[in-house]
Amino acid sequence: MGLLTNLFLWRIKLPRDIHRYAFRKYPERRALQFADRAMTYGQLQDRSYRLAQAWHALGLKKGDVVFAHVDSGAEFFEIRTAALETGVVLTVFHGLHTPDFVANAALAARPKLLIVDNDFAPDSQAAFARAMPDVPVWETGRNNHYETQITAHDPTPSNTDLRPDDPMGLAFTSGTTGPPKGLISSHGAAIASLKLIIRNLKIKPDRKVINISLSAIPLFGAGSGLIFPSLLSGGTLVVMQDYSPKALVKLVRKHRVTRLFLTPSHLIDLLDMPPEIDADLSSVSHIIYGTSNMPAAKLQEALSRFDAGFQQGYGQAEVLPPVSLLTPEMHRQNGRPASRDVLRSCGKVVKGVKVRIIGPDGDERPAGQTGEIHVQTPTRLQTYLNPDHNKGVILDDGWFRTGDHGFLDQSGYLHVTDRAADIIHTDNGPIYPRPVEEEAHDHPAVKECCLVGIEGKPVLFISFRDRSGRADQKEIIREIADLLQQHLPPEQHPHDIRLLPEIPRSFLGKVMRREVKARMQNEYNQ
Repeated sequence: MGLLTNLFLWRIKLPRDIHRYAFRKYPERRALQFADRAMTYGQLQDRSYRLAQAWHALGLKKGDVVFAHVDSGAEFFEIRTAALETGVVLTVFHGLHTPDFVANAALAARPKLLIVDNDFAPDSQAAFARAMPDVPVWETGRNNHYETQITAHDPTPSNTDLRPDDPMGLAFTSGTTGPPKGLISSHGAAIASLKLIIRNLKIKPDRKVINISLSAIPLFGAGSGLIFPSLLSGGTLVVMQDYSPKALVKLVRKHRVTRLFLTPSHLIDLLDMPPEIDADLSSVSHIIYGTSNMPAAKLQEALSRFDAGFQQGYGQAEVLPPVSLLTPEMHRQNGRPASRDVLRSCGKVVKGVKVRIIGPDGDERPAGQTGEIHVQTPTRLQTYLNPDHNKGVILDDGWFRTGDHGFLDQSGYLHVTDRAADIIHTDNGPIYPRPVEEEAHDHPAVKECCLVGIEGKPVLFISFRDRSGRADQKEIIREIADLLQQHLPPEQHPHDIRLLPEIPRSFLGKVMRREVKARMQNEYNQ
C-alpha cells in the first residue's frame, strides 16, 4: 500500500469523515440511483445536514437512540448519514420486523424518536405509541413531519464532538422468543472494518473509472458494506428494492454495474440462468459474495463462467468483516479456479485480527482440528444492550466466541463448518451439515441443499436446477445418495433425501436452515 493511501486512511477516524470527504470532493456526482430518480452527493449532503439540525433542535444529543422503520429509499440514506454526523445511535428496522418487535425493542432501548414510513410499515406507529406514548413520531412523505422538519432547517454540519469509541448503531439480532437481543457497535469498529479491507486487498483502484455498485443483499443488513467504499471512491450505489434474478440482471445491464455484492444463493441463481445473460453482466468486474458458506462446486462453476474478480470475507454482526479474506488472487491459480481445499475456505486471517480454535476442553486446537472459532478484532461490538448477554461471549481476555465451528488448515486458511446450533447430534456422534452439503452440490442437478436433524436423524433436503428439466427425480435422488455413499463415511450418510421446489431463504437471501427443519418436521412424519 502506498504512502499516500496510508496517510489518507490515517486521517479517517469516523464514518462522518468519509461522508464529509465525499461531499467535498464529488458534489455533482450521482451518489444513489433509485428506480425512479437519482440523488447526487450534494443533494444527500443538503438533506442529511438539514435533518441533523432538526434533531439538534429537537434536543437530541450524542448517544440518544433513534428508531427508523423505512424502506431503502432516500430517507434511509438521509437518516443514516444524519445519525453518523450527529452521534445519534440509530436502529433501522426492515420490512419483516413486526410492530410488536419494534415495540419490544423500544421498551429495551428507550428511543427518543421514531421515523416511520406508514406505507412501508403501516402498523408500527400505533404499536410504538402504545409502548412509548410520550416519544415523538415523524412520518415520512410529502407535507408530513419528516419533510417539514428538513425544510425548516439549514444544511449545516453538526458540531458534535465524536470519538471512535462512541456508540454508533444498535441492532437487534433476535426476539422471536422474549425481549429482542440488541448489540451496540462503535464508530471506530466501522472504520476499522473498512481499513482492514483496504489494507488486506491488493486491488489498485482505477481513478478514471466511476464504480457502479449494487447489492442484492438488503442495505439494512450486510449489504450496507458497500456504502462506505462507494462513498470513498465517489461511486454510485444502485439501490435494489425487491430482489429477483431477472431484476438483478436488468439493473446491471441498465446501469452498467461494475461491482456486485451477493449471497451464495444469489450467485447460484445467476448460475441457473441461461448463458445469454452473461453478456448483460459483462460490465461487472468485481463480485463480492458472503453472509454464508459458498459451495465449492458452485464457486468453481462461477469462476469458470463469469469474467470477474471474486472476493469473500468472514465476519458477523458482532465482529464485522473481515476476520478472514479470500481475495481475488486466491480464487484462481495460474488462470484457473483454485483447488477445492482453498475454495471451501473463507480465506486467510487478515493482518490485525487473531483467530483461535478452541476444543470442548478449553484448549486451543492445532491446524486441521475442528473446534469453536474465537476472534480478537478491532471490529468487535462494544457490548450487548443487556450486559448479561456478554457473559461467556465477550471473554475476559477480549476474545469473542462466534458460535461458529471450524478449523485452520496447514496453509493458514480458515474453514467455517457450521453454527453450533446447526450441528446434528446422533447416536453415532455429531454431524456437521456442511461437508454433506458440499458433496451433494457436486451433482449437476442440485441447485441448493440443506441438511437438518429431524428426530435425531440427518435428512437432506434439495432443490433442483432449472436445467435438470424433466429428468426422473427419483433417479436423481438415487444418484445423489450413491455420490454421498462414495465420498462420505457411513456415519455421515443422510437418513433420507427429500426434494423441495425451493429451499426457503431469509429476507437477507440466505438459506433458512431452521425454517426448513420447522416446516418439514410434521410433513416428514406423515
